[in-house]
Amino acid sequence: MQGPAEIVVPVQAESIKVVRDWVEEVLARLDQDTYLAKVVVSELLTNVLRHTESATATVRVVQADKGTVVEVFDSCDVLPVAASADLLSEGGRGLAMMGALVT
Repeated sequence: MQGPAEIVVPVQAESIKVVRDWVEEVLARLDQDTYLAKVVVSELLTNVLRHTESATATVRVVQADKGTVVEVFDSCDVLPVAASADLLSEGGRGLAMMGALVT
C-alpha cells in the first residue's frame, strides 16, 4: 500500500458493513489479520452515527512504523468521551473496549 487507503461513506447504519468489508479487503491485501481492525472500525463508525450530526465519515488505513492504524474522521468538533456504564446499561462501553483492544 503506497500511503493511506481511504474511503468516505455516508453516516448511516448500512455504511458500517461497507466499511468493515472495505477494511477487511485492504488488510487482506497486506496479508494482515483483519478481525481486530473490523471490530474497531465498526465501533468507531457506530459512535459517529450515534453521537454526531456528521453527514459523512472518512475511514483511513495507514501503515505506520509500529503497526496498522485505523482512523475514522467526522465533522464534529467535540471529542468522544468514555461514559460510565453500569451492569444493566445497553451502551457506554465502546471507548473502554477500544482502550483495552488497541493502543
